[in-house]
Amino acid sequence: MKVDVRPGKYVVAVSGGVDSMALLHMLAQQSGSHYQLIAAHFDHGIRTDSTEDRTLVQQTAEQYNLPFEYGEGHLGPDASEAKARGVRYAFLHRVVREHGARAIITAHHRDDVLETAILNMLRGTGRKGLSSLKSQGDILRPLLNFSKTDILAYAQKHHLQWREDSTNCDQRYLRN
Repeated sequence: MKVDVRPGKYVVAVSGGVDSMALLHMLAQQSGSHYQLIAAHFDHGIRTDSTEDRTLVQQTAEQYNLPFEYGEGHLGPDASEAKARGVRYAFLHRVVREHGARAIITAHHRDDVLETAILNMLRGTGRKGLSSLKSQGDILRPLLNFSKTDILAYAQKHHLQWREDSTNCDQRYLRN
């Protein structure tokens, strides 16, 4: 798997999950003179074990000789997905400004596009909601042509480490 991002300085949003750890690995393998990458991790303060995510991302960034930026919120376990997303993107945009980066790169993939379209239809967004997850402006999503299965296979092939977010099983979140 290879991602197509034009040369420049970027903030890579890295949660510690398989998708973002695979993305960081792909970009780091391609970087050299093409990219200047900043690994950015945001801890929402929702899970008690989230410090382990930070440790993994920080150690991986160090292994790849990348700058590491960290932010945290204290949202608590009852925080909505919308609130969590809002504070995370505010942090990522601040890191972009501080480093003079071109954009944020996220690990959204083909399965996320389908999931988002379904959720948007349930919310009544109409046709516009069917194409809402794409690269635009200062947010790049180079994995949109790859499935979760593709990403998982890549991570296993390269013996990557990642953490599973326990809230992914929490039925309070519609996304799950």
